[in-house]
Amino acid sequence: MKTQNSEDFSFVDPDPGPGPYDAFRFCPRCGGEYLSIHEQRAIRCGRCGFLFFFNTCTAVGGFVFHQNQLILCVRAKDPGKGKLDLPGGFVDFDETVEDALRREIAEELNVEAINYRYLSSAPNDYLYGGVLYKITDLFFVCDAPQIDTLRAADDVADFRLVSPYDVRPEEFAFNSTRQALVKLRTWLDRT
Repeated sequence: MKTQNSEDFSFVDPDPGPGPYDAFRFCPRCGGEYLSIHEQRAIRCGRCGFLFFFNTCTAVGGFVFHQNQLILCVRAKDPGKGKLDLPGGFVDFDETVEDALRREIAEELNVEAINYRYLSSAPNDYLYGGVLYKITDLFFVCDAPQIDTLRAADDVADFRLVSPYDVRPEEFAFNSTRQALVKLRTWLDRT
């Protein structure tokens, strides 16, 4: 079990399992079976010398407010199916994090958000299809002044409008989001 602390809360996530390199059995260049782990974030082929680094993926999530209520998503798919999440997702190639967040909010909730403010970042483990992806999640606070078109779409089963103080961190699918919620509350208390 991994334990991570954030502010006054302690969150425990089950061990996510193998590293991302465990999905590779053969060298992507020569097809050799002589792979070794290099510095815990790469594989090296003992046959041709090919070195492949596993860098983190970037994802973005938004604490989207309509008046004093947060718009939260209920995940439609694993990992974390049925748990709470923020609208957001992976940043595409050649896309800024701000553009990715705008796109994801529109895709998942069918609303336009404005007034983006950076909140924090956190590492995240995302186990999908038996492969562990190491993610750097970036969190923003933003506003959705108009929600008349609000609907759950894409990989969102439902949505909830709640006070940021009425949701428990453990209701979220990911540890990084739990940590960000704690930081959001601290930020709100200061503003």
